[in-house]
Amino acid sequence: MQQEEALQTRQRRMGRVLVWSNLLSEPLFTVYNFLGFILYKDLGASAFTLALMTMLKPIATILSFYWSSGLRRRGANLKSNALWAGFWMRAPFLLCPWICDVWFVVAAAVNYMFWYRAGIPAWVEMLKRNLDSGVRERAFSLSSGLAYAEGVVLSLAVGALLDHEAQNWKYLLAGSSLIGLLGLALVQRVQVEEDSGESPEGVSWKELLISPWRDSLLLMKNRPDFARFQWGFMICGFGVMLIQPALPLIAIDRLEVSYLEIAAAVSIAKGLGFALSAPIWARWFGRVCIFRISSVVFLSVGLFPLLLSLSPFNGLWLYAAYFWYGVGQGGSHLVWNMSGPVFAGKEESSRYTGVNVALAGLRGAIGPGLGGWLAMIWGPIQVLYVGALFCLYSGFLLLYKADEKKSLSVNE
Repeated sequence: MQQEEALQTRQRRMGRVLVWSNLLSEPLFTVYNFLGFILYKDLGASAFTLALMTMLKPIATILSFYWSSGLRRRGANLKSNALWAGFWMRAPFLLCPWICDVWFVVAAAVNYMFWYRAGIPAWVEMLKRNLDSGVRERAFSLSSGLAYAEGVVLSLAVGALLDHEAQNWKYLLAGSSLIGLLGLALVQRVQVEEDSGESPEGVSWKELLISPWRDSLLLMKNRPDFARFQWGFMICGFGVMLIQPALPLIAIDRLEVSYLEIAAAVSIAKGLGFALSAPIWARWFGRVCIFRISSVVFLSVGLFPLLLSLSPFNGLWLYAAYFWYGVGQGGSHLVWNMSGPVFAGKEESSRYTGVNVALAGLRGAIGPGLGGWLAMIWGPIQVLYVGALFCLYSGFLLLYKADEKKSLSVNE
């Protein structure tokens, strides 16, 4: 009886920490979403710089794979890993009021992505150890939905402040970073059983560089269901990365929208779509095969660039596109983060989540550069069509595979 009460107490505490941590992290994430527009509109960055930043962030994700892959090898403290990642991803933004160089902002954005991704495997494993299946997905979707709803309100304020005075971005980045650091005090309170282990002695640099990739390939070889899931996510994710450099070009050059209009589309419409759909995705996640829900997610994301391509004809399509993108992102965010515990079962999930992180970096390292090049040659609208094809293909591919894997669900 006491053990059951202790379990419930720990789960409630973990749930509260999850919610408040997301709410305190959202202000920086909201301003971060404006960086591409800030660089292009106020700092005079070129389309090449935007494409380079978009490409470097996934490369940083690949490098973060080495940090997260060492969790098991070093017997690392999960909580310490999450705390240090949370600190370092925010630290450079504190200097923005004094350093406002284009390349410093690009470096800070890339650094943010490195540490954000590096902390995910530890954070997801902490959730897995403190929340039961079913409870975990509902708590994750609730916290994400609340954070996105918060982002809707914050985006209006951020857009208005940037339209009033362009230099406000420096203080918004620094202030939101300080708010995010407050959430680390809550993470410190999380109770988690740590694995004991020591780093093996005498391991060569070559082994350290190769072993994470070798272990990941071996994992997918031994788990063809997991490899199939990753292949579908890889195709859809590549399509999403391909269109990223085209988005600021369409919004600023074709539509000539203000920061407030960007906020209404990118954050408010997208945030509402995310917040309204997140509970639905969470309920569905525990009832159907992960391949089937993933296929619906990819098909939803694939409609975003198609709807956005209509925005030059009528500005309302801009808001409709981002609302539907939010719906797709609500499912994608849940599936991507929770797929590790689903496929891991009773194993440690950081291996599986680490593969998610590494492959996200690989597709991101190629897609934005190619998308930026195609946007300059073909135009941004044509790039949207190509990205949509990748997303829709992956959706139909996994929908077909779902019939073969109906037994694989989070209830197993």
